[in-house]
Amino acid sequence: KLKDDFGDDIGLLARMLPNICLLSPECSRLSVGVDDGNTCTSDKMNPRSVSFTLLRFVRLVSSPKHPIMLFLDDLQWADDAALDMVRTFLSDTMGSCMLFVGTYRDNEV
Repeated sequence: KLKDDFGDDIGLLARMLPNICLLSPECSRLSVGVDDGNTCTSDKMNPRSVSFTLLRFVRLVSSPKHPIMLFLDDLQWADDAALDMVRTFLSDTMGSCMLFVGTYRDNEV
């Protein structure tokens, strides 16, 4: 199912969520020894691809009956790419069922 939904991006998903390979054995085979910029062997990831792939995963695993919660602590230390990812999640109108909780300490900035 994951391979069908993510296609070539399954390697990027495996790099971000390594335990996903336990659920989907084809993920392990696709991500080992291949360096196409989207797999587990590449050192760099495009922030837009990361955001889009994670959002697709959230849409796949969440539902009104089974929402997920994302908790991020210490957002005062988040870089622009991380904040863009949070914006992407919060502005999704395509059906992800997620509760986002973030903490920010204004005395540590």
